[in-house]
Amino acid sequence: MAMTAVMAVTMLAATGVSTALAPPAHAQVVADIAYAPAQPAGSRGHLLDLHLPSTGITPRPLIIWHTGSAWTSDDGKAGADAIAAIFNPLGFAVAGVSVRSSAQAIFPAQVHDMKAAIRWLRANAATYQLDPNRFAIMGDSSGGWLTEMATLSGGVAAMEGTVGTTGVSSAVQVGLAFYSPTDFLQMNAQNLPTGGLDHNSPASPESLLVGCPIQTCPAAVAQANPMTYADANDPPLMFLHGQADFLVPHGQSVLLYNRIKAQCGDATFVSVPAADHMMPQIMDPAQHGLQTVRTTTDCGETVSTGTFNPTWANFTTFLRSGLKMGNACEVTYSTGVWTGAFNGSVTIRNTGTTPVDRWVLTWTWPGNQQVTSGWNATVTQTGTQVTARDAGHNSYIGPGSSQSFGFSATATGTNGIPAQFKLNNIVCTRVP
Repeated sequence: MAMTAVMAVTMLAATGVSTALAPPAHAQVVADIAYAPAQPAGSRGHLLDLHLPSTGITPRPLIIWHTGSAWTSDDGKAGADAIAAIFNPLGFAVAGVSVRSSAQAIFPAQVHDMKAAIRWLRANAATYQLDPNRFAIMGDSSGGWLTEMATLSGGVAAMEGTVGTTGVSSAVQVGLAFYSPTDFLQMNAQNLPTGGLDHNSPASPESLLVGCPIQTCPAAVAQANPMTYADANDPPLMFLHGQADFLVPHGQSVLLYNRIKAQCGDATFVSVPAADHMMPQIMDPAQHGLQTVRTTTDCGETVSTGTFNPTWANFTTFLRSGLKMGNACEVTYSTGVWTGAFNGSVTIRNTGTTPVDRWVLTWTWPGNQQVTSGWNATVTQTGTQVTARDAGHNSYIGPGSSQSFGFSATATGTNGIPAQFKLNNIVCTRVP
């Protein structure tokens, strides 16, 4: 039985994202902030790291990240550098949050810790130029479980605790979870036909979390089930799960989705064929177009195949929408043509409610156009992909405001208009 827990710990630790990307450039890292006194003394479970971008709007939207470990580690903040490498350049602050391990404290201590960290971040938002009304939370495996608990249990007194800062809201505005456990009691029955972990073992990660063999204490297990807290008032939640998950059965996310749908909640469930319990397989481009995507909101449901590819750009769009960041823009594109070459003029208008600072506009040519120069922007091209970056003096686009730039290019044959423009990975509406 002990080997079961060791196997889970080893495999879960191997699925983290902390080595996926280098630490972000041009970002300030404030490390080892104590959001509450260490408990026990010398432990790391009440520490967080803040990765603050040097670009973007202020106050900054915040993404809270916790790396899964089958609840065996008190250093869940360690994977936040890779998340910051993705989101800092987009203007998001990232907080890597650690909570106590199951060896240091049993459930609900881990949820109490996460909520204490959220309260601390909100109480100190002005110090770090964070937007207290735009907090997102993300995590994988047991970190995904913690994401779901924090997202769905807002306002539940038993899940608040008294750790650290109190008297401040622990609410988040949107959640994004990867391959998370939910109903521990059904995990063994949902294991793959080829096998899986013995989750009913007294030495299983789930039993160690709640402090008892899970089948002997169903009431305690129910309190650790995110489904217990789902209702129509919860923030939007997206969760992704591989159908070939050996460690946490895919059926765990099926249960959660069905519960949220029954409660008329707001959820998107992305089911990925052939993916096991690891981020690279969930996001594997070879699986793009094959995912089953179930979305429920306001008691309605849509089911489709391949309409949402698990990419960081698409996750960003989801988070921005949940944070109500006004992810809206318009692009006006016009050309003046002569034989073999042309000049292009582009105007970007911010039709959202949030200012844009430091912008990048991208598009793909439909023909053989080739950029030769640009003005009021740095315009480069790789293959058919064009990237236009602000020139510094025109980096800020307030709500309702515009910035323009131009370029020269060569072309032969039909000089078609690009089908799509993206501003900081957000698709813009093209207007005449």
